[in-house]
Amino acid sequence: MNSSDLAFLVPDPNDLLARPVEERAKLILELLAREHTSRENPVSHSNFFNRAGDPQFPPKYGGRQREVDDALMEAWGLLENRGLIVKSPSSGGSWFFVGSAGKEALEKDALFERLERFGLDRVKADLTNNEGRRTAHRGKELDAAWEWVRMKEGHAMLPAGKRAGANSGSSFIAESRIDELRKLASPDFDFQKLIRLCEELNSSYDSGNYYATAMLTRGLLDHVPPLFGQTTFAQVANNYSGGGRSFKETMQHLEGAARKIGDGHLHMHIRKNETLPTPQQVYCGPQLDLLLAEIVRIMK
Repeated sequence: MNSSDLAFLVPDPNDLLARPVEERAKLILELLAREHTSRENPVSHSNFFNRAGDPQFPPKYGGRQREVDDALMEAWGLLENRGLIVKSPSSGGSWFFVGSAGKEALEKDALFERLERFGLDRVKADLTNNEGRRTAHRGKELDAAWEWVRMKEGHAMLPAGKRAGANSGSSFIAESRIDELRKLASPDFDFQKLIRLCEELNSSYDSGNYYATAMLTRGLLDHVPPLFGQTTFAQVANNYSGGGRSFKETMQHLEGAARKIGDGHLHMHIRKNETLPTPQQVYCGPQLDLLLAEIVRIMK
């Protein structure tokens, strides 16, 4: 597979380049999910993109191919940073497949598209009166449907100008996960600060306060190591084995990427030129959800 496959979906390079990085990432994820959803059938990063000068891979976007590849590499990095695509453990780091978080993201996108066709009023009435039997299934899908309703209601309540600038995606941390944290009780740990950090992360991200989001993420990672019998999050990422290999690799990614982004924004001195953080830069919802899910599991 290479980037020219996208030409079947988006034949106009101007159209592809004009799309936000989130949409480009979704296109890549949808393509990968057709064939590469397990470690037994990964895709090579280098083979996904056109190889310059290779006659076997003629550029489908002509003179714009290099720009397209640069834009797709940015989107690929976003998928990798969020843990939606996973490195195959036996590949030496250059082969990837769509992980469980990626599959869940695609399922949620498909559900949200279906709910959009029903409309907010019908979906909310069905969830309230029929437990989602007409518009959503039970379990995670039902939780996601309620998340969609909250998102739509909150978006509709914002002034028009604010609506355009606010983040309109899913919550940074699922409300159902925060509810699970609220139900925890321990003689050794008080979860109030952890819950508050999660709530403020959602509020900051939804309001477009991305410096605050990055710093709060760093604060949350610094807060939780004692729950795993460790003193630093680096020790959690490297030493905690209770969550399995996938959990360990995801936590190492959190330590190596999300935490360092927060550190950079927190400690960087004023400079002559600055670029502001984007929602894509600070978003690590799937990785944090995995961390919080493990906390819920071991603290029950």
